[in-house]
Amino acid sequence: MDLKTTLDYEQVRQFSRNLVSEVVEVVSKPGLPDWDQVLPSTELLAKYAIFHPTNNILLFGSHHGALGVYIARRLTVGQLSITDNNYIALEMTRKTLEVNQITSVNILADIDLRCEGNQRYDSVFIQIPKGRKLTRRWLIQAHLALVLGGTLYIAGLNNSGIQSAIKDAMEIFSNGRILAYKKGNRIAQLVKQSDDLAQPDWALTPGIAPGSWVEFSIQLNDHGFLIRSLPGVFSFDRLDAGTKMLLSISKIQSGAKVLDVGCGYGVIGMFAAFHGAGWVDFIDSDLLAIAACKESLAVNQISNATVLTGDLLAPVYSKKYDLILSNPPFHAGQAVDFQIAEAMIRQSYRALNPDGRMTIVANRFIPYDRLINEIFGNVSCLVESGRFYVLSGIKSG
Repeated sequence: MDLKTTLDYEQVRQFSRNLVSEVVEVVSKPGLPDWDQVLPSTELLAKYAIFHPTNNILLFGSHHGALGVYIARRLTVGQLSITDNNYIALEMTRKTLEVNQITSVNILADIDLRCEGNQRYDSVFIQIPKGRKLTRRWLIQAHLALVLGGTLYIAGLNNSGIQSAIKDAMEIFSNGRILAYKKGNRIAQLVKQSDDLAQPDWALTPGIAPGSWVEFSIQLNDHGFLIRSLPGVFSFDRLDAGTKMLLSISKIQSGAKVLDVGCGYGVIGMFAAFHGAGWVDFIDSDLLAIAACKESLAVNQISNATVLTGDLLAPVYSKKYDLILSNPPFHAGQAVDFQIAEAMIRQSYRALNPDGRMTIVANRFIPYDRLINEIFGNVSCLVESGRFYVLSGIKSG
């Protein structure tokens, strides 16, 4: 692997794709699942969802924005709002809308929907995310956002949970029907027949119920941290075994400047802040993780920190660190993405001070040791188990 792979990851591309009967200019990049494709769920929603040019529409799950372009082109008076929990998806959507000369779309982070007040929509479209609990969160938000008589269209892959998602939607809406199937995907239509939200047990679950958080405590060495988290965040309701292993051997130099990459709800960086770091920056591309990290920092009264939203280390391109810690994001959708891993390691090397250290935990089947050795010129395995290993590389002075 070489520098070209990292440059390929960082490069934003523009290309044309057909959607139903028209061409859409798409802007996208690696790091977004299926970044160069039009999803079958997008094709189903474009083909089978019916709406009027004056409708107000809310789209959950923007992908790279092709569906947003298709909908916006058909709205003469109505307003389109788009939301996602993925920063990269929303940024690519902004760029895709721009190259298609569409300027009237409102883009929201998932967490911001709680602040929308009395905004209501005639139709809501959902391209289901990864994880049933996050899908359920979106379903609750969709029902609350719809006008009485409004329509929900929901689509996705069978092996990503669309059948369970449709079942959950029917529990809330008390109606629904399948409209079509395509390449292992399906689309369903449901109508909001009452302003009263049906209350299956899961609808009241913390993190799914509007305005609520998943709360739990993590005890590390001699200190406990209170965590606030949300479905969709990695290991959102517990400390995962890999991170626990990483923190068990992490030594924080007093006054060190530390970066937590792919921070999730923030426990790695909070550990560093509590154990002597002078300053900690937190980065994630998941907007729910960013919200959870900010909440967790606040409730633990940690102030020597900044939380940044972005794609890998892009927000700290000009900064330098003494220590970079990560339980890195090696998945893009369902598959392991080594391009993301290499880009993260190369960017980490660039961001370290001389004699600075990067320490990560990973599944043993991922050959991070070879990547770190290639980029840093050295690699150490600090601890390992049957599932994980903790690896470290030092930037030579």
